[in-house]
Amino acid sequence: MAIISVTTSELTSRARVSAFQETVATLCRLEFSPDDPETFRSSTAIGVMPEAMLAWGRHSQCAAERTPELAAGGSDNVMIHFMRRGAFQMHQTGGPDVICESGHVYIDPNEVAGTSRFLAEGTEAFYISLPRSTVAGLRGINDHLRLRVDATPQWRLLQCYGEALFADMDMLTPEQIALSSRHLQDLAISAFSARDPGPLAETMAARLRLIKEDIASLLHQPDLTPELIAARHGISSRYLRMIFASEATTFRAYVLQQRLHRAHATLWDPAAIMRTISDVAGATGFSDLSWFNQSYRRRYGQSPRETRAEAMTARLTPSPD
Repeated sequence: MAIISVTTSELTSRARVSAFQETVATLCRLEFSPDDPETFRSSTAIGVMPEAMLAWGRHSQCAAERTPELAAGGSDNVMIHFMRRGAFQMHQTGGPDVICESGHVYIDPNEVAGTSRFLAEGTEAFYISLPRSTVAGLRGINDHLRLRVDATPQWRLLQCYGEALFADMDMLTPEQIALSSRHLQDLAISAFSARDPGPLAETMAARLRLIKEDIASLLHQPDLTPELIAARHGISSRYLRMIFASEATTFRAYVLQQRLHRAHATLWDPAAIMRTISDVAGATGFSDLSWFNQSYRRRYGQSPRETRAEAMTARLTPSPD
């Protein structure tokens, strides 16, 4: 999907402000008033997706006003401002005056009038706009609106994913863009939920449970890869890795842990006493016996054969009266 962009460097100096304003008013529903029209510099780029919009902007010192008329013509979205460089001052109807700098996030109810003033030359921000219905079910959502919040790990994860998606958007298929739009919504729910653990990111948690169940059914396959699981669940492998990162682990580490746990349980199982160690390794997805032995010893502090011997001894030792 193409990115729509407009920059003053591509406009003649005499008509720079008016031509830029004419374009931006339509795209962003803002009216720009430069501090110095002669030296005014601004660049804006916007990518429109199903159920989401991404944008990037860099501006010299100026004011950007969303008038009541422009606000009334907008959609019922929530726009998240991620400050990357410089600073801006924001005032929206019904909210306080706030100053946002790098490391801050501003939550903008997109249908509300207001004025932002870019305070430093080259102030730069990244924006993600989502339908209010995406986050409307979260308790306390109104506590975020018209306010500056610190960029928590959850907000930074959303920002990083959005910026990576924005950079590659023109190379993705419509199906991949639609999936990525849903990923943005999941990550936004996680970020909004961080202040209120009650509703927590149920969509992501439910998806992770299904993925773990699927992994359990496929542990015997040596070629159990992130790409395979991602394809089975209709998500990107990058997003799959993000889900496991939210639990402070990786896909491969989780799969290895589950394989070793299943192998250990099998070696303790009396019904599996006649199975060879290599058979147990193969049945849990290890195609390399030496790697299995090495990983097993690192996890349990003994070899698979020692575990089996310990299990046999435990079964033969009479229990005390």
